[in-house]
Amino acid sequence: MSAASPLEKLGEAHGLAFSKSAGLPQQGNLLTRGGRVEGAVKGTLPGGVEGTLAHYTYTYTTTDSDNHTETHHRFFTIVVTAIPESIGFMPALGFAGAGSEMSGFGGEVGEMVKVDLGGDKGLEGAHCYRYKGASENWTQQLLSPALIDWLARSDTDFGFELANGVLCVGRKSYLEDPAVMTTLCEEAAHLAGAIRTESEEEVDSGDAQAAKDPNATDPRVERALAEVEIEPPPTVIAADAEFRRHLYGSPRALGRALRWAILIALGLNVPAAALPITAIANDAYLTLAIGEAILILVIFFFVFRSQVRGTAKKCAAEAFYRGYAKSREMALEEPLRFAATHVEAKLPFRPDRVLSGPLPGGGEGNLCILGDGGKRSDRVAVVAGPAGPVAESELEAEPQGLSAKDLDTYFEQLSGEAREDAATAPAKS
Repeated sequence: MSAASPLEKLGEAHGLAFSKSAGLPQQGNLLTRGGRVEGAVKGTLPGGVEGTLAHYTYTYTTTDSDNHTETHHRFFTIVVTAIPESIGFMPALGFAGAGSEMSGFGGEVGEMVKVDLGGDKGLEGAHCYRYKGASENWTQQLLSPALIDWLARSDTDFGFELANGVLCVGRKSYLEDPAVMTTLCEEAAHLAGAIRTESEEEVDSGDAQAAKDPNATDPRVERALAEVEIEPPPTVIAADAEFRRHLYGSPRALGRALRWAILIALGLNVPAAALPITAIANDAYLTLAIGEAILILVIFFFVFRSQVRGTAKKCAAEAFYRGYAKSREMALEEPLRFAATHVEAKLPFRPDRVLSGPLPGGGEGNLCILGDGGKRSDRVAVVAGPAGPVAESELEAEPQGLSAKDLDTYFEQLSGEAREDAATAPAKS
């Protein structure tokens, strides 16, 4: 019989369930790398935070200029916990100490901006990035001098990611000293408490400064919706073909794709500069022009097709949800604003869509949707009031796409569950 691992022993000492593997939420940079858990304990961790302490590793390969491939392994000890209160204020935040192997990005690189951590020597080589749409004031309140000093005193390999309400705090390597693992749990609890408190205080102030999604409105989509008159589509993809036809004939779409094709072709000419230089040296201007034209046309074809497909998909989805909301006498809300004003409800995911209005069976509430039913991580929920209750479910759709009938089924079922939860909930004092 093999001896218990240090992680198992820590679990036994704190009454935590141990497992050789564990499912972790696919949020942030680290947890979406396709890694695996090699031992975990779950429950109320030291420090009082509810979550999972795990040994986590991911593997990747690199290829050098000589085509030699090398495999790399990255090992971490992490604490993962949920802070749904933060979703509407800080969808993504990351920090990495000078010796950390975490990225320091909680979200996509393009949606993050660097945070100035000041000149503390303990933070030399460290970096921090936040969601660009988050309130500057909210960020400063969270990253107060006290918290900055706390980060400066942390181990150099300490890092964390906050992504859509999921906090992942970690250090590199598989920690085995129970005291060190306990400290990591306590650090995660301290950080989670600071984030949660700042979110709740923002609501209590009566002026919740919700984050703003810089991609909430796409002018291309709005123009197409205004120019294409269609009946409310029955599924989320039903109008895709109509919008594609419209966009394929759009001078704006053609011009935009051509501009991108020319820019890409110019970029490709830089590393391959020897070819046009040789052509010019040999006075082969016509050959050069024909070659460049063919290159631009090939790039244009793929760029144009990709842009049309992407925009048409967005248009079809937007037309579906707007039509669905109108037919049910509901209004579409800005998801991050909704999350910020419904902190008490603790919606466990960041929604893509929020519809507000009458609930089936009576009362007012919200239908919150993440995804289109094509992934296991897609969710749907009904929130009955600013403080809930919340009834949620995995969102599934048929191959032909999420339909109004599908949403009606979820809407009615979850509204009933929310009413039952409200009826059985203890009265608030």
